[in-house]
Amino acid sequence: MPSALPRNRSIEMMSTTISTNLNCNMSCRHCYIQPELLRLKEYIDESTYRRCVEVIIEAFRLDDSVTYLHLDVLGGEATLMPYEFWERNLPWTLDRISELNAEGIQTEFTFCTNLMWKDERYLDLLRAHRHHPAMDIAISFEGSESGRFGRGMAIFPKFLQRIEALGDCNMLNLVLIMGQGVIDLGPDYIIETFVKRRITDITCDMIFPWGSGKAYFQQYQPKYADVARFIAELTEKGKPYGLTVDHLDDIRKSLGTLSRSQNTLNDAYEYHWDHRGNLSLNPNQTGTEAVLPSVGMNAWNKHAALKVVWSNSSELDRKLSYQHSFCEACPYLQACNSGWYPHKALPEETLRNLMGDAGAGLTSCPGFFELWDALAPECLDLSGVTRYGDERRLRRLRRKAAAKSKASQILYEEAFIHDYDGFFQAVQGSTQVQLFDGALFGLTPRERLWFYDRVGLQVEFSGGLLNFGDCPQIIAHALAGNYHTVDVEPATVTAFAILNPHHRLSSFIGDAVCLAAKWENLEVEVGAGVTVLPSGLEVSHLFEDLILWAMVNLDEVQPLLVTVVLSNPTLKPASKDYLQRIKRSAYRLRRFGESYS
Repeated sequence: MPSALPRNRSIEMMSTTISTNLNCNMSCRHCYIQPELLRLKEYIDESTYRRCVEVIIEAFRLDDSVTYLHLDVLGGEATLMPYEFWERNLPWTLDRISELNAEGIQTEFTFCTNLMWKDERYLDLLRAHRHHPAMDIAISFEGSESGRFGRGMAIFPKFLQRIEALGDCNMLNLVLIMGQGVIDLGPDYIIETFVKRRITDITCDMIFPWGSGKAYFQQYQPKYADVARFIAELTEKGKPYGLTVDHLDDIRKSLGTLSRSQNTLNDAYEYHWDHRGNLSLNPNQTGTEAVLPSVGMNAWNKHAALKVVWSNSSELDRKLSYQHSFCEACPYLQACNSGWYPHKALPEETLRNLMGDAGAGLTSCPGFFELWDALAPECLDLSGVTRYGDERRLRRLRRKAAAKSKASQILYEEAFIHDYDGFFQAVQGSTQVQLFDGALFGLTPRERLWFYDRVGLQVEFSGGLLNFGDCPQIIAHALAGNYHTVDVEPATVTAFAILNPHHRLSSFIGDAVCLAAKWENLEVEVGAGVTVLPSGLEVSHLFEDLILWAMVNLDEVQPLLVTVVLSNPTLKPASKDYLQRIKRSAYRLRRFGESYS
């Protein structure tokens, strides 16, 4: 994977899924579930379902860095469960969600269904809860080529009748699977067919290249620019009806702070419980394609919630460490995080083809750059980005201070190499951990750091961080503010840059330190745009955490000023104004840090 730049990646959502069964009464060609699994007539029992919900809540409470919780329930087809199961457990689940919201934890719940229930009592059940403030009923729609509605769309009229029968819901969310068939139907069809039947919310999902959907993807995945154009047109045409199209609505909100965008599946957690209570790390990969924990686990296991946070570390590392090469200079990377996560592993040739004609240049990307760009003049608030970032940075200082204030109880990883459950027992009573440079229960040191960071343990690197193979990536994440508790001392960063003068990360560090030391005395260069230093460091919000780190720690990184020369001795007006503005943030962060030291 390309080496991560020292840029913040703000993802703070725990998204979870429970499959009550894998059985389905349809055979859609776009489905991400492996086809043979859809015929399994196995169903979750009530105690396992409730245990999964409780473990989700407990795992959320363990990780102070997540601020938003979302739970989906689905199948297969969720309404193939015995009616009595949901008669008891739908209100029970909504009560748990209501309790969390009452605590101030932003929590939502989605009941996913294809509406093709066999037990007609399901209509009354869903109608009974349709006005619950956290209740989202999600139904999907694809073009006729998916085969979902049978030959000649035979069961489509029943689908529409049931949408009408559900009536006015708090949120009735139509999930459009953006294959070529939907593109060909066009936004006007969606307005006439669904929005005028009181669909209030639409999500536009890309095709998952897994399960039977892999072949469907290869045949029907449209160009990204076509999808972006469809989203923009649907949003505009839906305005008179009060329609919310999640993609643009989410982008609009994200631009105010550059906080996480919900519509890319780059959530901090995206884990999944199956009908047996077994954990996988991505609900959209099943069977032989499933992303499983390095050590398999079940909701009934001892220390289950801690093991969820541990197991998720490998996926979290991929989400925070990987970006496409074309994302490096993107002003929206912090929120978009390289776009649709299921397409990150596509072959480069496939990705480039979907992005646009090579001869005409790239016209879009998996994150729909043009949609962000279109809304940025109206919605991008750089002062809001800094304020939100300062809140995050202050929370980080508080967490570090709280961790350091506790009586020291050190966990030595190497003592537990052969004791998996003993390790988690020890984590619960520890305040620090000594990390060694080797695999532990299938996770690398860099992956394990995310676990310790999220459960609030201070980390000591056995033999020193500079001797770790993952040292550059760990430093990059620390400078980007991607950790919430884990810290890397300025002296260690300085030593790395001096010992590795030709490393790309060292050039970013050197430019940031020189900029922090000299910017107030640099001449202002007449011109538009912002200053970009030779390393690629743009003097703007793109590298705000790195620049502020250099400002706050300038006294401690003085040795770098001897070895590094700022080769660009001028600043453009926009960059000068930006540095003048964030100078106040650096002062507050320095004083705040001193008060806790």
